[in-house]
Amino acid sequence: MPRVFAITTPAATITLEPSGRGEVSFTVSNVTDGLLRAKASLVPSSALPGEWLSLRGSVLRDMPPGSTEVFTVEIQVPAGTAPGPRTFSLVVADNDVPDERFAEGPAVSVSVSAPVAAPARGSPWWLVAVGVGVVVAGGVAAFLALRDGEPPPAGCPVGQSSCAGECVDLQVDGQNCGRCGGTCGPDQRCQAGICQCTQGLALCGGACVSLESSDENCGRCGNACGAEFDCRAGQCVRTSCPGGGTLCGGQCVDTETDSRNCGRCGEACGPDRVCRNGRCQCPGTLTVCGSQCVDTRADEQNCGSCGRRCGAGQLCQAGTCQCPQGLTLCGGACVNLQTSDANCGRCGTSCGAGFDCRNGRCLRTSPSSECGLGQVMCPCTGTCLPAALCKKRCDEGRQPL
Repeated sequence: MPRVFAITTPAATITLEPSGRGEVSFTVSNVTDGLLRAKASLVPSSALPGEWLSLRGSVLRDMPPGSTEVFTVEIQVPAGTAPGPRTFSLVVADNDVPDERFAEGPAVSVSVSAPVAAPARGSPWWLVAVGVGVVVAGGVAAFLALRDGEPPPAGCPVGQSSCAGECVDLQVDGQNCGRCGGTCGPDQRCQAGICQCTQGLALCGGACVSLESSDENCGRCGNACGAEFDCRAGQCVRTSCPGGGTLCGGQCVDTETDSRNCGRCGEACGPDRVCRNGRCQCPGTLTVCGSQCVDTRADEQNCGSCGRRCGAGQLCQAGTCQCPQGLTLCGGACVNLQTSDANCGRCGTSCGAGFDCRNGRCLRTSPSSECGLGQVMCPCTGTCLPAALCKKRCDEGRQPL
């Protein structure tokens, strides 16, 4: 609700005279850019009867923009009133639209520190009675004049007015709020003679609405959500997507390509993956194996396909497990046919005891007892030869048969 009046008072507490009389002034300013017809009224607490209060002067005043008016409230507490604090406040409303444009001033406490003294002895009893009657009647008339400008008719209790033959309290009656016939709306209640929205609702365009869920007044009056939005918790939230998108977290996305919503809302791809055709896939030529993106053309643990491991010493080249240059695959392992005792010269050729694989041939590693006297097992030929001939064969580069 826009601010229309600023209300201040110099005193938060009024100390009464021994006779029970006191007064306080409220300064009211028009803080709008237009001319207002201000109407003042008093809102007493339950412990302070309204007939104790009266406004001095007219309750209706024309206030140009930026102008200030002083409203003086007179208090008269009857004799014998028990001590104790009692409060009231001043409400000023725009007389043209009092339900929408009004302001309530600070609460003022009326301090009754001791029982109010009775009139001095010796005064005629009838004079005292007349005086009290005048004060009470004047207070009642002034109080009711603040609400509908008419004194209370005969027969209604103090604080009530006659409307259509019935006595009603214009302060709280929803059918006669502030004046006879002043009916409050279905979501309003009458408080201090002003129709106000019930708790949780705000007045927008003459109607009480929930700013939490009103599509026309979302979060504040006049803030309308669009055709594709709903008001939720005071915020316009998108509820549909034009053009076939999918609504995820209040945003329209393409679940075929969105890496944060791949295939469905909330399905996020990993940092090394992209969303294609609604599925999280590896970028480029990489393949998903387990939870990782790998190159099956060179990965020894996934060579050619996921889970296909290369043997010991093997390398994955072009998706195939291969032995390094100079080695041959024998029985699932890469071996050197020139030196492997189990695969000497070719796969499966094993050198027996007393032989080593040298240059792809099995050669004895110690002299044989089969050589005759004066002969030795020549390592260059693998046969028994005289020592001198063996040296000659070896110098010639002869290889064993």
